[in-house]
Amino acid sequence: MTVYNVKLQTLSPLHIGDGDELRQNFDFVVHENHTYRLNEDSILLAKENLLRPDRQGHYPAPGALLTDADFENGDLFRYVLRGAARSGKTDARMKSFIKDVYDRPYIPGSSLKGALRTALAWTGWDEVNPKVERAALGNSRSWAGQKIERKIFGADPNHDLLRALHVSDLFGPKEAGGKLMVVNAQVLTKRMAQSPIELETLGGEVSFSGTLTVDEALFKPFAEKELGFSNRKHWLDELAVRAQRHSHARIVELAAWFEAADPSYSGIKKFYRQLSETKLSSNQAFMQIGWGAGWDGKTFWTHLQKDARLFERLIEDFRMNKAGRTSPREVGDAFPRSKRAAMLVKQGTARAAAPFGWVLIELDKN
Repeated sequence: MTVYNVKLQTLSPLHIGDGDELRQNFDFVVHENHTYRLNEDSILLAKENLLRPDRQGHYPAPGALLTDADFENGDLFRYVLRGAARSGKTDARMKSFIKDVYDRPYIPGSSLKGALRTALAWTGWDEVNPKVERAALGNSRSWAGQKIERKIFGADPNHDLLRALHVSDLFGPKEAGGKLMVVNAQVLTKRMAQSPIELETLGGEVSFSGTLTVDEALFKPFAEKELGFSNRKHWLDELAVRAQRHSHARIVELAAWFEAADPSYSGIKKFYRQLSETKLSSNQAFMQIGWGAGWDGKTFWTHLQKDARLFERLIEDFRMNKAGRTSPREVGDAFPRSKRAAMLVKQGTARAAAPFGWVLIELDKN
C-alpha cells in the first residue's frame, strides 16, 4: 500500500448536499441576519404549553414558537450560520450540507474520488483512444458513456483501475455547523442571473484532511494476468499532475467565458485569472468538486465535442438543452450556456461573487 496524506483547502463556496431540503420555521429560522438550525425536540419540550391547534386544526411550526429571548438559549439550536435566506416565507427551502452525527460538515471521499476519476479519464483519453460514436453512449441518461468508461478504466467494477484507489472521507472543523454559512446561488448566462436557490455552504479557506491509498498489490505480477492494470499504473503515480492538467484546461476556458460575459461578473473573472496564473507543486492541484461543478467538470468534456454534429445529436437525444424551444441550438454552439455562482446580496441587490466548489488539494506520501 502507498498511503498519501491529503490536505484540502476550499478556495470558493463549496456545497456537497446530503439530499435534504431544510424548511424555514420547521428546520431553521432567521434572526438578525443569522440562520438558526432548530433543535426541534428541545423547542417542543420547552414550548409544550403553546402547542395548541388553531381553528383549522393546524399546530404552530416550531420556529413560530420562539421569542427574541429564546435566541440566547443555545439548547434550542443545533448550530448557527452566518447569512440568511432571501425569502422570508414559511416553508422556504434551503439545501443541506452533508454532516456527521455531530452536525460537523465533512467531504465524502466519493466526492473527491469522482473528481479524480473524471480528471484521469480526460487526461488518459488519448492513451486509450476510445471511439466516440452514438452507439457507445447508449440511451440512458444515467448510464451514458458507460462503454467508453469501461474502455478507459476496465470492463466491469471488478476490473476497474480505480479499485486500486481508496479515498477516505475528509474532516475539518470540529464544532457543529463548523464554518458553514448560507449562500444564495443563481444560474448565470452571459447576460443575466436567474433561478435563485439557498444552500448551506462552506466558505473559502476552510481546511480538511484525510488519506488516499493506492493498493500496489493490484499491480503485482500475480494480479496482472487477471486485471491488466500495469500499463496505467503511471496514471495513479501522476495523480496530482493529471488532476491539475485537467483543471488548468477548464480554468482557462472558464476564464474566457467570463471575460466575454456581463461586466458585473468581474469578481469571478478575476478569480479564474488568478487560478490560471498560480504555479503549483507537482503534488498539488486545483479541483472543482460538489454542487455547481457543471457538465464539463463531470464528463469527458472536450473529447465529446470534437465531432460537433454528433455532440449536437447527443444534446438533443439526452435533452440537455434546458432552455428548449425558447433558445434553439445550432451545430457548434457553446455548451453549456450557463454557470452557477454564489451571489453577494446587498440592500436587496444580488451580484455574482464566486464560482462554486474550487479547492486546492495536496498529496504527501506518508
